[in-house]
Amino acid sequence: MAGIRLLVVGGYSEEERWHVPRLPRPGEPAHAESFDRRPGGKAFHQAVAGAHAGVGTGLIAAIGDDVIDPSGLPPLVDARWQVVQGVRTGRSGLFEDARGQSLAVLSSGANDHLSAAFVAAQGDLFDSASVLLASAEANVDTVNAALEFAGAKRLLRILDPGPLPPRLSVREFASTDVLLLGLHEFAQATGRFLNIDITAQAVTGMDDTTINALARRLCAGTVVVSLDKSCLVSHGADRHDDHADVYRLPTCGHGDAFKGTLAARLTAPGCFRDALQAACEHH
Repeated sequence: MAGIRLLVVGGYSEEERWHVPRLPRPGEPAHAESFDRRPGGKAFHQAVAGAHAGVGTGLIAAIGDDVIDPSGLPPLVDARWQVVQGVRTGRSGLFEDARGQSLAVLSSGANDHLSAAFVAAQGDLFDSASVLLASAEANVDTVNAALEFAGAKRLLRILDPGPLPPRLSVREFASTDVLLLGLHEFAQATGRFLNIDITAQAVTGMDDTTINALARRLCAGTVVVSLDKSCLVSHGADRHDDHADVYRLPTCGHGDAFKGTLAARLTAPGCFRDALQAACEHH
């Protein structure tokens, strides 16, 4: 497919969702009011969002050799699937109650086996794209290789590291131009990589100067921290055409649709603030 501007590398999983009146207690069975199974995973949802934003999108992910039909991708997505023999496709289970509270369980499956060689073999996508969006839901070594490969091709590299996997390290942050962190992920990253133990609740009470100081120690590039009702942007040496090094938007984006839309917006010329504002409004 010609015209690929956004390349998404990361995890694919088959999503199973149960809607229950209330979340079950330990040892207590719960009767679901409805059940749904559909294709999903971070990279899948981000690629769909990028395509819905009108941008030609490439997707690189792994599936197992079980009977899986990763359908539902828009025509603007060029998907490249690494089929891993003898391994099941990733699975995720979500239990959600009437109040919107949820429990989620993820089995990585084939995502752990996405290989750097397979990613590198999709060089035509890297040659065409201007932005890479990588999620750490796939093999972390391969994610790091994709970031380095994209850097050599001069793509803008965006990393979505959450939920932070055990093997994630500062090397991935160091190879990133834009780091996307949720409130809990920001708190976890400061604890793991800076040895500063803070809670997500404590982060909500911090001023911009304090959050910026921590962000500057986590990543040399731009860091976007999605708080409860706002987004804080901390730029490094590259402001991406913004006028300020640090600012906060009085709106906030969460989830894969937000991240995929932001990445798609960043394939076009313009300032970072405008792209972020648009992604927050349309996620």
